[in-house]
Amino acid sequence: MDRSRQTLSALDELGQIQYEVRLSRSLSDLRRYFDRVQKLRRTYVDDFDVQLLAADVQEAVIERARLLREQSAAVYLEEEDAEDSGLPPLAPPKRAELHEAAEIPPEVPRLDGKSWRRAIYLSLLFTVLICAAFFYLIQTARRINLPEAVTTSNAENPGQQSGKPAGPVTPPAPVIPVKPTLRLYTDLVPGTVSIDNGAPEDLKDGELVLDNLQPGRHTIKVAGRSGNAGFSFDVADKAAPQLVGPPTAVNAMAVLVSAQDGKGRVFTNAESSALSMDGKPVGEVGPEGLALDNLGDTDHDLQVARDRDQQRFVLTYTPAPALTVYVKSDPNTGTVVVMAARDGVNVFINDKPYRRATSQGQIRIPLKVGEYTIRVHKDGFVDPPPQTAEVKKAEETAVEFSLEPVPQFGTLEVRGAEPGTAIYVDKQLAATIGSDGIANVPNIKIGEHTIEVHQQDAVSKKLLRIFTTGAPVVLSGADVQLEKIAANKSAAPPEPEPTPPVTAPAAPAPVQVQGEQVHKGGGFVHYSTPKSAGRYSFQMYGHLGGFLKHAKLQWYAGYYDTDNYVLFTIDGKHASVRRIQGGKSIEVNRIPFDANSDQWIQVDMSVRPNGVSARIKSLDGTWSDLGSVASTGRDFTQDKVGFYIPGNDEVAISKFRFSGH
Repeated sequence: MDRSRQTLSALDELGQIQYEVRLSRSLSDLRRYFDRVQKLRRTYVDDFDVQLLAADVQEAVIERARLLREQSAAVYLEEEDAEDSGLPPLAPPKRAELHEAAEIPPEVPRLDGKSWRRAIYLSLLFTVLICAAFFYLIQTARRINLPEAVTTSNAENPGQQSGKPAGPVTPPAPVIPVKPTLRLYTDLVPGTVSIDNGAPEDLKDGELVLDNLQPGRHTIKVAGRSGNAGFSFDVADKAAPQLVGPPTAVNAMAVLVSAQDGKGRVFTNAESSALSMDGKPVGEVGPEGLALDNLGDTDHDLQVARDRDQQRFVLTYTPAPALTVYVKSDPNTGTVVVMAARDGVNVFINDKPYRRATSQGQIRIPLKVGEYTIRVHKDGFVDPPPQTAEVKKAEETAVEFSLEPVPQFGTLEVRGAEPGTAIYVDKQLAATIGSDGIANVPNIKIGEHTIEVHQQDAVSKKLLRIFTTGAPVVLSGADVQLEKIAANKSAAPPEPEPTPPVTAPAAPAPVQVQGEQVHKGGGFVHYSTPKSAGRYSFQMYGHLGGFLKHAKLQWYAGYYDTDNYVLFTIDGKHASVRRIQGGKSIEVNRIPFDANSDQWIQVDMSVRPNGVSARIKSLDGTWSDLGSVASTGRDFTQDKVGFYIPGNDEVAISKFRFSGH
């Protein structure tokens, strides 16, 4: 049985190791901690949070080991100094204070103080070199292990490469688990659990999930302040665990369901109990249990009744062969089972967030008897209406929510246009303006689209707009007012031509990207903007780009190709602007600029045909001028604008706006 997953997650275990390292006074213990951290890093190679915390814990282990060695050396130096000075030696240190340092045999000649100091300095130097080698190996391992995950992330979110929001992605078909699983739920909180007669360990929120059971016989003992229970079961490969003998319980009722492929068997310590499923009687549960042949692939409401004692449970479906165990005590409490069919859903009870999110699509929450308002939230999904749950003594109350993804469409609104005006989106007729001068065009995919406004006997107009799932794109005023064609001119065609005639270039309409976007890697990430002179403003901050690597904020303008563009950089202490021309980089200006990695930076950049200039500031600071770069023959307004995000760096972009000069 995999003991590392009994009650603590990898993050919890790393946190415990970090705490014990601070208190450790033994080099052998530190070696054991170091080996365990390495094992966790190899096990959770795709988990960024685990990798990051493991790196911190490993560094703490090395620092603690170095401190113990230095303290051991200092003890012997103090004894040598006392002998050289003729003073009485210090009191002999305790064995724990020597940190397992071996005593020097009498036949070994002692070194003088200077030789000891030289040895200590050399050892410190070698220790620093070894630590640097460890850090280099860690960084190399991350680069080797993470590309597959990054590639998968980019493949699933192609919008991160292009700078445009990605459309809906069809998730891959889920892999049906076949490993036997144990799920235990109890209201004995606080409580402990003992596995295979091991030392009792604290139960986390009255829940235990073991999904890596090893073949053989196992025992589980659960204990709380008011009661306890125990049972044994056999595990075979790819089969549901089978109960061995009846369960035992004191001041509690234990109900166990062994289920696989839509069939199962229920057991309980309450002899001769009547079982009902979904409100319908099933039969009496005897010493050999009671067969359940029609479980299917849905959840069920179970009720076990003996005399006047009744207990209700919600049996949730899992495709894995599983033994589900419920241990209910007699206090004035019940359980709410929140089912959302998705992991990571946040639960709010009377508008107060619960400390854990859903796992495997559901979560059980012990509550005192009473009425509660339950609501859920998950980023990227529409919040379903809240529900009221009545918690009854010793019963489970199921509350089910259906979360739908946020629609990935934008809306176009046209106001103040003349009746009969035709609106085309990407050369497809989208609406014809009525007598009220208003039109709404829903279900436009997010991203950049070309909008054309046509009217008989008028010059057509073409506009570029970026659609998001936030506020609609509105066309009004000058956007929809067209210049009339003189009487001796031929009327404009009612249908858009591949290159419809337009008026002389006017100031482009403002472009705005709503909300915050986070980009991970991708190198040059281009933003779709009008190819005209104007001013760009946005806010950005960078996540750490890797272990021992300081995040940089980098954006560019005048991008013709990878060998010709203007690059702006903020590295935390300085801000600079460089011209890359013909593949050669030339620094144009460099100024001091202090900025933390997680601090929002405001950028204001002007792009003109003959030059690019920018200024920057922190949100609570003053503007600093970065200078300007003159064009050497290219029209910068026809080139691209975007952000340079190398490797696995992450950069958040907010309040991106463009306005024409």
